[in-house]
Amino acid sequence: MSDHAATTSIAGTPGSAGRASGPARVVRSPDDFGRVQPGDVLVCRFTEPAWTALFGVVAAVVTETGGVLSHAAIVAREHGVPAVLAVPGAMTTLRDGETVTVDGSAGLVTA
Repeated sequence: MSDHAATTSIAGTPGSAGRASGPARVVRSPDDFGRVQPGDVLVCRFTEPAWTALFGVVAAVVTETGGVLSHAAIVAREHGVPAVLAVPGAMTTLRDGETVTVDGSAGLVTA
């Protein structure tokens, strides 16, 4: 794990204000929901209504698609969870389990 000499920072669209840190949990489908633990940072392509229960568990949300009116942004704001949306390659750039910080006000995700 010597490739972490530099901090990785990726940008997207601010979707829900706030800042939170936790282990990245890359979720590809509802089959992965069981791996999500309290305090994880949900990293996924997008969310839809079936994913809403996760917002009560996670510390923050990062999606590869969407905008301020997307499901992820609206539900994140309702739950007071920081969210950054439309982050290209988030699911491959952020490694499952690595600690990340999500700044939903600035639209930045730092590993």
